[in-house]
Amino acid sequence: MRRELCTPRLLAALRPMLLSGDAGVQVNAAAALVNLSLEAENKVRIVRSGAVSPLVEVLRSGHPEARDHAAGAVYSLAVEDENRAAIGVLGAIPPLLELFACAGAAHLARREAGMALYHVSLSGMNRSKIARTPGVVRTLLAAAEAARDDRANEADAAALRRIAVMILANLAGCPDGRTALMDGGAVAAVVRLMSSGSAAPGSAEEEYCISSLYGMSRGSLRFRGLARAAGVEAALTPVAEGAGGVGRDMARRTLRAMRGEDDEAAVTATGLLGRQWDDGSVVSEGLVSIRRPPPRRSSYGAGASGSNTTQF
Repeated sequence: MRRELCTPRLLAALRPMLLSGDAGVQVNAAAALVNLSLEAENKVRIVRSGAVSPLVEVLRSGHPEARDHAAGAVYSLAVEDENRAAIGVLGAIPPLLELFACAGAAHLARREAGMALYHVSLSGMNRSKIARTPGVVRTLLAAAEAARDDRANEADAAALRRIAVMILANLAGCPDGRTALMDGGAVAAVVRLMSSGSAAPGSAEEEYCISSLYGMSRGSLRFRGLARAAGVEAALTPVAEGAGGVGRDMARRTLRAMRGEDDEAAVTATGLLGRQWDDGSVVSEGLVSIRRPPPRRSSYGAGASGSNTTQF
């Protein structure tokens, strides 16, 4: 039914409704777009219809409930690889980042804004764009560490923490990202997450933390000094000496880079995780095959503060 409903005429009618001054109209229009976007065949059609720009406006200044739906819509659209570059170009990154970092926003909205950012960051062009966004590393680290300290709802805290380190790991996959991360104190922050128990041994969080450190270590003399000061060796040695797996291999390579040992010959085109970063090294997207991301919600309606979860 969603496929049949997603016509150019309906999409054209929904676009101005997203910018309506009437809260009810705006909320329902945003919810309708989310529901339409749940159909895989509709995702590219919606982006090509011009719906992203008004969704971005809703994220920036819309009614709070409409903003939450807009975050879900952008997340759903960003799952489609073909849409990611357009979403980045049309200005979605700053308001998504702001919503993800907003402690006063609903958890579901923050989670979906974060997952939208994660999927957008799988595009190489967007990784550089995100890295150049003012305050991005500070915002992501604050979200990770605030989630670490939030004991009111451990499941929610863990979901936000995991999303934050997922995005950090992707940013470590490009030169601009590595520079921004090291400028923003990410080496020490990631070590704190690992040593505090927030990224428990064998967890998804630990794997993304290791991926972040591995990415920052690639071809960087600066990383060596930061890593020594932050205690990277103490954090990674247990992993490097542990059982096999992607995490152990990345930990070993990071320690070798930290010590100035040449490891370039060991990295092949397929890489540790089977994907290439912008500079030929590997991208953290491969960890998704090891650990599933947080669940995603399904149908939306006006006034729905929470709904069933499903895959986009």
